[in-house]
Amino acid sequence: MNYKQKSIYYFKKYSVYLILLIASGLRLYQLGRRDFWYDEAFTGIAIKESWSGMMKMIMVDVHPPLYYLSLKFFASFFNFSVYGIRLYSVIFGILSVLAVYLLTRELFNKKAALLASLLAAISPFAIQYSMEARMYSMLSFGIIIAAYFFVKGLKTERIKYYVLFGIFLGLSALTHYMGIIIAPIFYMIYVIWKILKSSVVSRQLSVKSLLSLSKGVLPDKNIFFGFGVAVLVFSPWISSFIRHMIKNATSNSLDWIRPANLGDIPVNIQMFIFGTPLGEMSSGMPGPNEFYGIADISAWVLVTVFLTLVIVYLFKYSKKTKEIVTIITLSLGFMALVWLFGFFGKYFFVARYLLPAGYFIFILLGYWLSRIRLSYSALAVGAYIILLFTTIPLGYSEGWNVFAKDLGKYKNNNFYILNSFDYVIAKYYLGADQLTLYNVDWPPYNPDYWAAIGKSLKRTENFEDLRGDKNGLIISNIQLGGQDNVNFDPNGLQLVAQYKNILIYKFQ
Repeated sequence: MNYKQKSIYYFKKYSVYLILLIASGLRLYQLGRRDFWYDEAFTGIAIKESWSGMMKMIMVDVHPPLYYLSLKFFASFFNFSVYGIRLYSVIFGILSVLAVYLLTRELFNKKAALLASLLAAISPFAIQYSMEARMYSMLSFGIIIAAYFFVKGLKTERIKYYVLFGIFLGLSALTHYMGIIIAPIFYMIYVIWKILKSSVVSRQLSVKSLLSLSKGVLPDKNIFFGFGVAVLVFSPWISSFIRHMIKNATSNSLDWIRPANLGDIPVNIQMFIFGTPLGEMSSGMPGPNEFYGIADISAWVLVTVFLTLVIVYLFKYSKKTKEIVTIITLSLGFMALVWLFGFFGKYFFVARYLLPAGYFIFILLGYWLSRIRLSYSALAVGAYIILLFTTIPLGYSEGWNVFAKDLGKYKNNNFYILNSFDYVIAKYYLGADQLTLYNVDWPPYNPDYWAAIGKSLKRTENFEDLRGDKNGLIISNIQLGGQDNVNFDPNGLQLVAQYKNILIYKFQ
C-alpha cells in the first residue's frame, strides 16, 4: 500500500473521529462567554438548591426531572459555574453527532453517515443548543439513540434492541415531555416497515390480502415489550406528569407559545439548517437567522423547494424506501404531529422543542449528498458553509459573566433589579440575599409564585427605597435616565460602573 492509499485508508477509518473533534471544538469555543438568559438562569438556580428544593421548583415548572437531577451532580464538580453547567449539554451535543452517524450508517451506509454527522457537527442550531444550559441536547441524544436501537430491532427482530429502545425512549420522556409526544411516531414507523416488507402491497387486493395487510398494523410482542419498558422507565414520574398536564390545562403556563401554521414547518427547517439568534434573543419564539441581501420570504421558499426536490430525488433514485420514509416520519412527521396538537388547543411548536427533528433532517440531507456525485456533494457542503458566514451577526449579553468575577467589591451593597425576568438572571449570578425587586413598570406586581423566584423574594413597591438606600445599587442591562416612566425619577442617578452591557447605577 503506497502513501496515497494509506492516507485514503486512514482518512476513511478515522474520519468520524475528525468530525467529532470538529463538533467538540465548535461547541467548546467560548462556552462560558455568553451570559445566561432567563431559561438558563432557571436551570442554574434550580440545581443550586438543595435536592428537595430543586424538586419543588421542578414541580412548579412543567418539565420532568432527569436533566436537573443528573446535571446537579455533574455541575457540582464545577461549582455550578456557567461553563460547568453548559458543558453537560456539550457532552450530549457531541454524543448526538455520534448517534446521527450510527443511525445513518444503520439505515443507509457509511458515506451517508459521515456526511449527515458532518452537517450535525456544523449546524448553527445544533451548536447553539449544545451550548445552552437546557435539556434539549440531552433530549435529542436520547431520541436519536432510541431510533437507532428501534431500527436495529426492526431489521433483526431481536428483543434486546427493543429493550434498549424502550430504555432510551423512557429516559427521553424523563428529560422532556417531547419524549412522550414522539412515541406514536415510532409506532407509525413500525407499521410502515411491516407494510412495506409485506409482499401483499404488490398483489391484487382481496379479502385475504386486506386481512394480511391489517395484521401489519397490529403490534407484535416486540413492540409491546419496547413500549412497555419505556413506560416502566417513566413510571416513577407518572403521577407528577399527570399533575403537570392538569396544571397546563388549567393555567397559562405555556401561553407564550403562539399557535403554529403549516408554513412554520419549513421555517423551522430553515432554523435547523441556518440557526437562530443567540443569547437572550432565543427566548420566546425566535425566528431564523437573517442573511445579508436575502429576504426572509426568499430563504423560506428556497428551503421549501430545496427539501422537496431532495425528497423527490431520493424516492426516484433510491430503493431504500423504508429507510427514507423512516427519516421523513421522524423529522417532518414528528413536526406535523406537534403542529396537529394545535387543533386541540395544545401549542408546543417551538423550534428548540423540535431539535431532534432537526438531526433527522441532517440524516435525510446526508443521504442525499451521498447519492449525488462527489464533486457536487463537496460543492454543496462548501456552499452551505459559505452561506453560514453571510448570516447577520447579532450582539448578546456578556456583562453578567464579567460582573460576577468582580463581586468582592460589592459585598456590602444592596442590589435593586427593575423587572422580574432580570431578577431571575441576577439571582443565579448574585444569589437572592443581596437582591431586591422593584418592578418599575408595575410596582405592585408580586412574582413570588414564579418557580425561579419563590417566597424568598425581597421586593419593594416604593421608589423612594431605591433613592434612600445609601448602599443601594441599581443593575440594568439598558441605559437608565432617559426613559419616560412615572415610577422612576432619574434625578440624581449616576452611573458608577459598567461591565460590558451591564450598567451599575447609584442615586447621589
